[in-house]
Amino acid sequence: MPRTGVEEGSISGAATLRSPTPSVLGKNHGIAGFSFDYLRYRPIPPSDAHRLHHRGHDVHGKNHDETYSLVGGIGILNDLDLYVSAPIVSKSSIEVHDHELLGDKERAAGFGDMRAVLKYRFLKRFVEAAVLAGMKFPTGRTKAKRRSGDKFAAENQPGSGSWDGQFGIAAARRVYRRLSAVTSFEYSLNGEGAEDHKLGDVFRYNLGTSVLLRESGIYPNLSMIAELNHEWALKDHSREAARVMDSGGTSIFVSPGVILDLTGQWSFFWGMSLPVYQNLGGKHEETRFSMTAGTTFAF
Repeated sequence: MPRTGVEEGSISGAATLRSPTPSVLGKNHGIAGFSFDYLRYRPIPPSDAHRLHHRGHDVHGKNHDETYSLVGGIGILNDLDLYVSAPIVSKSSIEVHDHELLGDKERAAGFGDMRAVLKYRFLKRFVEAAVLAGMKFPTGRTKAKRRSGDKFAAENQPGSGSWDGQFGIAAARRVYRRLSAVTSFEYSLNGEGAEDHKLGDVFRYNLGTSVLLRESGIYPNLSMIAELNHEWALKDHSREAARVMDSGGTSIFVSPGVILDLTGQWSFFWGMSLPVYQNLGGKHEETRFSMTAGTTFAF
């Protein structure tokens, strides 16, 4: 969820699309919105993936993911916000296990895992800073089946089946008039989910900047955003292996985007993430690009 509808007088005014900011909504203020996220993989050719599967590699023919989310947030106190999201998830893949269906397109769709995040701003002099703590709930579908009648692998299901924790800290400041800078650290502590599969914990570091084209409070207005997103994922664990070797790794993305504030309430956003470095563990699909778009209403 991008930064929009923040408390008047924020010393940072930072806007981001892929990472959290320390700005808060203010007591009894809120936002509601819709977002669409698209993640495109660089698929392994079906014949190559089929051979890797028979050699014991953990490959699943990932093609692309689509997530449609309803998101809301409310300012509980002057410096404390609560955010919730409810997604519908569609994961498309290519059949790489069954020789007779090799190369066929498959799709698993359904309700995804809901998420709740608390943000507490503990500093608002010179630098704005906040801590975040959240939980992802196992509300998503985990028993979708392939055309062959077998269940999709845990990684290809709309839901994870796991309880996951999220922790982080974010800091930002207005550097010069309409120019702001923001940085954040996040850690996702993933639990064991469907089919006894545990996704590896993930550490993220983000650095971003945003520029308002007009002075704050003048509408319509446009924020131009640039972010550098670093992600380090540990190995997965499964019932077959204590450590899934074809998982985890390090990725770095450059993420440009824009937020259009039509009024003090209505905002629209768009952004894209492009990989500049990927060093993944074993044999699994790299990310080709991802995109996010949506709208929010502040009240």
